[in-house]
Amino acid sequence: MLQKFALAFKTKTIEFFAEEEEDEDDLETFRAVRDLDPNPEAVITDQRVVVLKPDPNQPVIPNPKSTELDPQTLVSTLFATLSSFHAAYLHLQTAHSPFLPDAIRSADAVAVAHLRRLSDLKRFYSHFQNPNPNSAPDPPLSSYLEAQVRENQSLLRTFDSVINRLQADIDKKDAEAAELRERLREAEEGNAKLAARLDIACVPPPSSDENVVETLLSVGVFDSVLRDVCRITHRFAKGLVELMKRGGWDLGLAAESIYPGVNYAKPGHCRYAILSSICLGMFGGFNSYGFGIEGDEIDARERRYVSLRQFIEHSAADPFELINSQPSCKFAKFCKQKYQQLIHPGLESSLFCNSERGESLWGSLRPSSPLYESFIAMASSIWTLHRLAWAYDPVVEIFQVGQGTGFSIVFMEDIIHKASPLSSESGQAARPKVGFTVVPGFRVGRTTIQCRVYLDFKQAV
Repeated sequence: MLQKFALAFKTKTIEFFAEEEEDEDDLETFRAVRDLDPNPEAVITDQRVVVLKPDPNQPVIPNPKSTELDPQTLVSTLFATLSSFHAAYLHLQTAHSPFLPDAIRSADAVAVAHLRRLSDLKRFYSHFQNPNPNSAPDPPLSSYLEAQVRENQSLLRTFDSVINRLQADIDKKDAEAAELRERLREAEEGNAKLAARLDIACVPPPSSDENVVETLLSVGVFDSVLRDVCRITHRFAKGLVELMKRGGWDLGLAAESIYPGVNYAKPGHCRYAILSSICLGMFGGFNSYGFGIEGDEIDARERRYVSLRQFIEHSAADPFELINSQPSCKFAKFCKQKYQQLIHPGLESSLFCNSERGESLWGSLRPSSPLYESFIAMASSIWTLHRLAWAYDPVVEIFQVGQGTGFSIVFMEDIIHKASPLSSESGQAARPKVGFTVVPGFRVGRTTIQCRVYLDFKQAV
């Protein structure tokens, strides 16, 4: 066997890109060698022997046991080890979400191994700084090309972990988007059904089908809109109180000037007097079709459908854009009138530091005013409620109770929810008196929506 190998090796060295004629000579040589052996083994023909000569430009691979320090190899090995540790640590973090115990243990072991290798590199470098023949460590260095390969592999593992994490985030976002699209589809279907019902309601039906509007205009619809009005009005009152405090106003004296002689349960409850002044002022003229702006007379049957259509149109409109585009419309006139009633010159001057004389009150309600957005939102919600009230048959009526009236649980609601019978000197239960009405009540057909009152507990009947 060795003889055959020697003969084959001596015949001819085949270089890269050998000619076809040389291939035929080689084949004949292999056949001659095969004939020398009486029991020849299987020989694979048409093979080429390639001699690779060393590249003079390739860095020399150091001997692992050599004590000579190659700076290029040391730096390459150091960076490769750092990259590998970074990739292992990233895998360790990724394995925690979701929690995978096996992957955590594996990544932890790999990270610890790379830390040990960094420690070995540190000791090896320290040895060459301060040589000690008795304790010379084995150099943990690899070749330059091997270090580059390991560094690139670490980068690939890092990129793979990042891609997996980003893909997980994409899948999560896709699931959330799919859920939101489904919710949007359901909302659009619900809106389409409501729009169809409202379109039917806005068209005056025959006299025999007038019950369609009655079905849509329920007490729950009016109560829901009223709750939005109360929430927005309370937000405006809160902003006004803050401006009054900054302007140096005494809220107790202001409440006393609005409702004198009221005993408050807490000093801070004087804010309810300011809220009451705002609500009752904004709801003034609610029982008139023009809301105190115009006294137009309109047929009762036509009035219902016109009011319902105006309610729908104003609910879908932007009140700020409506005022800017149509400053002479009824809603803009309503806002101007109510603002002039609510913010008197003395209050306006102290709140906005307006010392210029002759400037109209409406001029202070600008987009730059702190109360602009909250006031327009409050006025828009009350205007919407008024349009809805006049779509009912009979028209929704508004009511309030005077100061000193005995509390009635049927028509009133304590705004601080502390109403309870008091014991009088005779030992009988006594009813607290009403200090003032904060939010008016409404009668929707035969249903009464209670007015919200502040009670004076120190006086009882």
